[in-house]
Amino acid sequence: MQQLFHENYEHNRKGYIQDLHNSKIHAAITLHPNKRPAYQYRLHNYMLSRKISELRYRTIQLHRESALMSKLSNSEVSKEDQQLGVMPSFNHFQPRERDEVIEWEFLTGKLLYSASENQPPRQSINNILRTALDDTVLQVMEMINENAKSRGRLIDFKEIQYGYRRVDPMHGVEYILDLLLLYKRHKGRKLTVPVRRHAYLQQLFSKPFFRETEELDVNSLVESINSDTQSFSFISNSLKILSSFQGAREMGGHNEKKIHILVPLIGRYDIFSRFMENFENTCLIPNQNVKLVIILFSKDSGQDSNKHIELIQEYQNNYPKAEMTLIPMEGEFSRGLGLEMGSSQFDNDTLLLFCDVDLIFRGDFLQRCRDNTVQGQQVYYPIIFSQYDPKVTNGGNPPTDDDFVFSKKTGFWRDYGYGITCIYKSDLLGAGGFDTSIQGWGLEDVDLYNKVILSGLRPFRSQEVGVVHIFHPVHCDPNLDPKQYKMCLGSKASTFASAMQLAELWLEKHLGVRYNRTLS
Repeated sequence: MQQLFHENYEHNRKGYIQDLHNSKIHAAITLHPNKRPAYQYRLHNYMLSRKISELRYRTIQLHRESALMSKLSNSEVSKEDQQLGVMPSFNHFQPRERDEVIEWEFLTGKLLYSASENQPPRQSINNILRTALDDTVLQVMEMINENAKSRGRLIDFKEIQYGYRRVDPMHGVEYILDLLLLYKRHKGRKLTVPVRRHAYLQQLFSKPFFRETEELDVNSLVESINSDTQSFSFISNSLKILSSFQGAREMGGHNEKKIHILVPLIGRYDIFSRFMENFENTCLIPNQNVKLVIILFSKDSGQDSNKHIELIQEYQNNYPKAEMTLIPMEGEFSRGLGLEMGSSQFDNDTLLLFCDVDLIFRGDFLQRCRDNTVQGQQVYYPIIFSQYDPKVTNGGNPPTDDDFVFSKKTGFWRDYGYGITCIYKSDLLGAGGFDTSIQGWGLEDVDLYNKVILSGLRPFRSQEVGVVHIFHPVHCDPNLDPKQYKMCLGSKASTFASAMQLAELWLEKHLGVRYNRTLS
């Protein structure tokens, strides 16, 4: 009776039910109290989504029945029934080559482990996957307990011990879950026993209900938007934001927010010279609205920085209207201290770009830095493509001239890197700024990222195709803090080559045969 008439009198909730997606809510015939219109709309929306899921599942069942009847009557099975009417199986897709094998992801109660090269090897289970797992387990438990009363037993879910998950793009999501359950017998002699069961599940895709059948002419659409015609007046402002990405390279520059590019540096003159050459082509010649600030660290007398100063002076002579500043600093290199010093030169409404000398970038990246950074709300953390060692990836052949080649062989997305940042000065101060006590390589970016999240700002992360981190040998100082040293070694190991190519090199070296990927 208590479960049928569900009452929610939690303190200060006033009828708000945080988790509608549980078996108690599904079994109830009334929910009390439920008097606020906003909560009623939320509940109604959830019940409609449940109804949609049930109808989608019913369509899958009908497609299966239709396919079965077509086979029994020796009639042709429709294409739709062939795709949607297949019975659950993990063997729908038959790979013909090794590269076509769909990999499984391993998961525990809190963590997800992935072998995919575009994902971190270990990460916390995000909210989307957590919701999907909870929904899957809920449906499994409802099926198990469907006839619990007549069987005189009830089975409760405790936790997922471990599991595997993968997505078949043509069919659906597949799970293998090791479930810890609690078996409760209430007929005869009462008994409560913990049990473990494996569940092999497939969540099939149903029929798509929306499909775009007409090809859009993007150029004519953008022209119509930019013309501010009445027919597009209701969407032109929002779509102009998207169309600006396409025209970022052709934009003049002085009609946009000025970006202050901060680059901390010590030594590495050749790398700095390459950075300035890229800066000239990307910013100085097109007259981009930017200001470059070099924070130059030097040890002892500072004689090692004279060449850097002369190079900056040469560019200032060639481009007298360009804004370029060099801030000299003495002592041990500290990226956080350098960026803190550089940002202190500007007012609170300044848009800052924390950059590294190892990067090369294009003009479209600067436009996305402006567009994706919202003062008081959002900080842009681009995910940078980092090159592998060209000596390994090219097999001794000379490297290509184009550094903007994105493939699994040439490099990887640095998902765990937070050093490149677009942020307003006021937001940097509000988050607490850099920890200037951190010396040497790394860790200051992760510290600031955590502060940004805790301050209530929204970090915006996305793969950035306008920036490439050029490969350079990594030297890890054993005198670093143990946590920094471990991070440095991990970063160094990730830059040699992809795991696939390293494995092939190992096989070639130790087995004496060349492993041909295309024939395997």
